[in-house]
Amino acid sequence: IASDYKYKLAYEKGKGKHIGFRSLHDDPKLVHFMHVAKLQSDREYKKNYEKLKTKYNTPMDMISITAAKQSQEAASNINYKRLIHRYVTPPDAMNLELARNMMNIQSDNNYKMDYNTWFKGLGWVPIGSLDVEKAKKATDIASDKKYRQPPEKLAFTSIPDSLEIVLAKSNAQMMNKKLYTHAWDKDKIKTNIMPDTPEIVLSKINQMNMSEKLYRSGWENSKKKGYHLMPDAVSIKAAKASRDIASDYKYK
Repeated sequence: IASDYKYKLAYEKGKGKHIGFRSLHDDPKLVHFMHVAKLQSDREYKKNYEKLKTKYNTPMDMISITAAKQSQEAASNINYKRLIHRYVTPPDAMNLELARNMMNIQSDNNYKMDYNTWFKGLGWVPIGSLDVEKAKKATDIASDKKYRQPPEKLAFTSIPDSLEIVLAKSNAQMMNKKLYTHAWDKDKIKTNIMPDTPEIVLSKINQMNMSEKLYRSGWENSKKKGYHLMPDAVSIKAAKASRDIASDYKYK
């Protein structure tokens, strides 16, 4: 009874053997649970609806479809107008020939055919005719080149020291902006300040006061010289006396 081997012997023998149904569909409880799950599944419930919701089937003999077809036929212009018969005219009929002749007479293309084919683009000027000579005279009268005499052809020499020339030169120099601003343009790029003015002296003093280099110059020079301490200085003697007092060797 107390042996653990005997207690687990039956379990170890049936450990690798299959107990129960061979497949899921052989168990009635599992089949029942699957059927209940399908009934409760919202996806299975809407499966047929999702397949058919994009398909729309309308019967062809529906009252509304039939009424719409009849209304379309009534409103259509194709079936409204129907040719009763076809009229055929022989090509040599008298009225057809008369209509052709009237069209040719009224045609603007046939009226201007000779002009567009032969005369259009051909220029002809009767040299020496009254109209040509009149046009030449009118051109000479209206010509500004022939009306005005060019000044370069006039033989005229002005005196360089005349009153008008001297006055014109003086006015030109007075109105010349470059000469007017020449002295200013030359001096505006130059700045001359006296070195002993109060403002310059004050700025130099302020510069010296604000200079970090001058502020530390004494300290930097003392560092370069080093530190010299005399052996009989008070601080040296005090340190030696304190050392002797604190020395355990001297004490004992």
